[in-house]
Formats: sequence, C-alpha cells, structure tokens
Amino acid sequence: MEGSEELREALVTLRRENDLLRVETTHANLLLKALDAVLCVDGGDDPFAGVFSALMPVFDCSHAIVLIEPKNETEGLECVASSAPSAVGSLWAQDKLLEKALAGRIITTVADFDVAAGPGVPGLDFTGREPALYLPLGVRGRRGLMLLLRSDGKPGFDRAHVALAKKFSLLASHAFAAKRANQTEMERHRLKHLTEQLEASQQALRHRANHDQLTDLPNRAYIEELVEEAIASKLEGEELALAFIDLDNFKRVNDIHGHAAGDALLREVSKRMRCTIRHSDILGRISGDEFVIVLNHIGRHSDISALVKRICNRLREPFHIEGTEIHPSASIGVAIHPVHGGDYDTLRRHADMAMYHAKIVSKGSIAFFNRQLEKKATEKHILEQELRNALDMHAFHCALQQKVDIRTGAIVGFEALARRVDRHGIMHAPMTFLPLANELGLLNDITDLVICDLERELPRLDARFGAGVRYSVNITPNQAANMQFMQRLVEQLRNTGRPESFMLELTEESLAVTGPFQSHVLPLLRDAGIGLSIDDFGTGYSSLATIADLTVDELKIDRSLISSIHNRPRSQSILRAIESMGTALGISVVAEGIETMEENLYLMAQTGLRIGQGYLFHKPQLLTALLQETPATPRPGHDRNNREPA
Repeated sequence: MEGSEELREALVTLRRENDLLRVETTHANLLLKALDAVLCVDGGDDPFAGVFSALMPVFDCSHAIVLIEPKNETEGLECVASSAPSAVGSLWAQDKLLEKALAGRIITTVADFDVAAGPGVPGLDFTGREPALYLPLGVRGRRGLMLLLRSDGKPGFDRAHVALAKKFSLLASHAFAAKRANQTEMERHRLKHLTEQLEASQQALRHRANHDQLTDLPNRAYIEELVEEAIASKLEGEELALAFIDLDNFKRVNDIHGHAAGDALLREVSKRMRCTIRHSDILGRISGDEFVIVLNHIGRHSDISALVKRICNRLREPFHIEGTEIHPSASIGVAIHPVHGGDYDTLRRHADMAMYHAKIVSKGSIAFFNRQLEKKATEKHILEQELRNALDMHAFHCALQQKVDIRTGAIVGFEALARRVDRHGIMHAPMTFLPLANELGLLNDITDLVICDLERELPRLDARFGAGVRYSVNITPNQAANMQFMQRLVEQLRNTGRPESFMLELTEESLAVTGPFQSHVLPLLRDAGIGLSIDDFGTGYSSLATIADLTVDELKIDRSLISSIHNRPRSQSILRAIESMGTALGISVVAEGIETMEENLYLMAQTGLRIGQGYLFHKPQLLTALLQETPATPRPGHDRNNREPA
C-alpha cells in the first residue's frame, strides 16, 4: 500500500511537471510567435497586429491596447496600437496604475478593482470593472505599456498569466529596442546607399552636362570655367596660352567617307591630342571640328611654340579610320594671357582670329595673334554691317561692261557686274566686298538685286543697243552647286520674257560640281535658251570632255594669258590652242582683259578672234551712267546683227 501511494504521488508529481512543462512550452511558443511578430515585420508596418493575435487567445482578452509617453509635453499617454483601431491616437489620463506600469511593474486588477478609465473611444466601452493586466514595454525609445482587458464579469488574470507577462514584457522591450537599433542602422546604411547613388547620379549628370558626348572632352561651357580657374591660379612669371584648333577640310571627310567616319576621326584626333599635350594642359571640343587647348604653367614663350608645333605635326600624321587612311591637317591660332586678353572670351576670340589667318596663309599652319589681326577683324566686322545695310537699302546695283567685236568696234554684249554704292555716292569694286559677301552667304541676294536692276532697264537698253545684245551674269562655284538658287535664278530670267538674252558665266572651278549641275540645271538652261560661258579660262583645270558634255557656248580667256600677249610666245601658243579648240567645238572664244592697243593689234593680226572685252574699249558703268552717255559713232563695218554667237 505504502508503495502504491508513493507511486501515485510520483505519477501526480510527474503529471504536474509535465503539465507545467507543457504550459512552459506553450508559453515559449507563444513568446516566440509574439517576438517574431515584433522582429520580422517590415519597418513601415505595425508589429502589434501579430502580437495581439498571438497573445489575446492565451490571455483570453477582449481588448489589447499599447500606450506610450508622447514626444511633447502633452498630458496623458498616446495610444499607438489597439485591437480596436478607432482607439489609435487617443490620449489617456496618466493615473497611478499607469505610472506604476510605466515604471516597470506588472499589475493585475480583478473585477472589483477599477481599471483606468478610457477616453471614451468608440469600440472601448469600459465599465471600470474589467479585469486588466498592465505590461511595461519600451516602444520607439520611449516608456510604454500594453494593457490587456477581459470582459466585465470574467475572472481576473492568474499567476501563470503574470509569469508569462513578465517574460513577454522583458523580451518584447529588448526586441523593440533591438529592432529600433537595427532599423536605425539599416536606415543609416540605406540612407548612405541612397546618398552614394544620388552623388553618383549627380556626378554622371554633371559630367554629361560638362563634356562632349562624342569625344568625352570638356565642352564649350566647361572649358570656359576651367580656363577662368587656370587664369586665377596662374603664378607670377608663368604664361598661359590658348590654342584654337580647326581641322582642315573636315567637311570633305564627311562628304566622301560618311558622318560615321567623320565622328570616328574626331574621336581619334581627340585621343592623339590627349597623348600629345601635358598632364597640366586642358583639351576641349567647342563645336564640330573645333578644339581648344589651354597650355598651363609655361615658363617661356618658346615653350608655347614648341608645344603647338608638336600638336600640329602630330595631326598631320595619317589616321586609319574604318580601313581607310585619312590625311588631315589642322590650322592653329594662339593667344597668350594676359598679353592678348585677360579672360577666356577675349583669348578665345583672338585665338580664333589667328586660326583663320593661319588657314588663309596656308592650311595646316600656326599663327599667333597680333593687333594687326584684330584691326583686320574689326574692319571685317564693319564691312559686314555695311554689306547687310546695303542689302536692306538696295544699294547694290548693276554695272555693265561692253563685249565688242575687236575688228569692227560693234557692241555684241555686256557683262553684268555688281557694284556697291555707299551713302556718300562712292562706288565700290566687287573685290572689296564679294569675298566677304560670299563667306557670309549674301551673294545670292546681291545677285538678285543686280538682275532686278538690269531687268528694269532692259527696255531702255534695247532702245539704245538693240534687242539682240546678250547679257552675261557671273555665278560663283557655291551658287552653281546650290540647286535651289540656280532653279530660282532660271525662273527669274524666264520671267523677263526673254531668257535667251542672258548667259551665265561660270569659272573653271565650277566645273567640279558639274554632276548635279549637268543633271539638274543644264536642262533648265537649255530649255529656257539661256547660254553658258566658262569665265577665266586657262587658269584652272578643265576637262575637254566636260566642256563638250556641258555644251558650252563661250570660253572667256583669262587676262593672265592676254596681258602683254604680243611679247609672250608661250602665251601665244596657248592662245592658238584654245582658239583651235573653240573652232573645233563650235564655241565662241572671247579675249578678256584687253587693256593696251598693242594687245589688241596682236589679236587682230595674229589670231582669228573677234570678240574682246577690257578697259581698252570700255570700263564698267552703272546703268544710269551708261544710258546717259552720248552714243559713239559706229566704226565702218559695224553691224550689231551680224556677229558671232556669244
């Protein structure tokens, strides 16, 4: 019996221990689940939803509320979580029970012990007699507590609940602190990562804004900033030079090899110049095929010359682009600080002037800025303004120079020439303005004014010289290559009602563009009856096949062959060859630039030429002066209607 009682007591004890172990295991699982809800929830989500779902069934609660001390001095505690969402944000009066819980004590109340009165939030209808359990918590770095409430009439919380609450309160406070610290560290790393990304993005944007996308060199705006910094940091006794570099004939590379090859060449040019200059120098691309190099920390002027020559020589060496060997060159202008300018804009402008001077003298050469260049640039600017004003004021007029039969003196035609008359009534010759007008793209408008001037006076010219006289109009190579201009010009001559009275004069240089000219313009000329003349013949390269294909009507022998022809046997031989060619091809040949009687006598005696032009016969005159001139008495044999085709 005694043994049976002992065994029974042992079994009861074991069962009690098993029950306790089971409770402890349940409590442990509960704690793990609740802590997991605290630690594993995302930073921006509410962790208490999971805690409530884990704790409330075990504690048999009807409500769960989390209160914390507010950040400011507001009286009462702030509800930051609740099983009744409507309670979140409410304020609770801080009574003695709440103060004890905030101090770290776990408190339970029974049905006959008044619970802290709530703020009257919908969904929390307290009678004041609900059993309550107060669990101290550290939340968000502030003191707080969790309040678990049972329904009115239910028994209070027992010691097991208190024991579990102690464990949860301690572990949850540590978990919240660890989570907050971890979130702070994670946030710090996240902010650091975002900051690094933002800085990298800003650097990339800054680099993109300051550098040329094709060559990755500093662009125009950034170069200015770098140069101003270099000027500001220049030491006393040091020189700083700005070299303006322009690739010669780069457009030809694009035209022949394509823009992809042109871009590749620009990249290779950039690489070669980078390898040629010093580490302290600055290289940038300011546009198209134009580059700038800033030579820093120069001790002597001779060092600048040596560096620039090295750059120029390196750019003369061939480049291999897409399997093709390209031989470029570069014209370089140099301006030195502070002699030639105290800031970037002045230095760049003066280096640009020097570069254009180098290009005019010899492509692929170097020129240093000087005040004479500045004077020329100023004069050029003034002339540009005068030309533009002259266009606006219609101050370009037609002047005519006679083409005569050298054997009879009969006028067989006129060459129409442009003259500018300024506000003082002074007439300016073409060479004083045509080169710049061509450079500025004003020549087409000037040609329009000359033809309009001529067209207005055609009736008076007919009355004076006869309707059979033909008028020649000069066309530049650029104009001949401009199909839109040429088509408009032909239409303008058609509108005169007598296009057959006109002839277009092209130089030998214009023959280089005969492809589009022959296919698009020549048919228009032939259809309208407009003649075609080759001006300055004998000074350039002319293909006889091209002349034949163009069905040229007239060849005008350049003055360089006519000048002193009577004393130059070699020129005489060339003249006879041209005359023979003209006869064979049925082309009229005109001797241009006859200025002396000796030249004219030789042509009449030793050649079969009939038509001549030059100051010996007539200087160019404005239409008004020409029409007011007293007609000369025709020489014997004069017959305007019996002349060679012009």
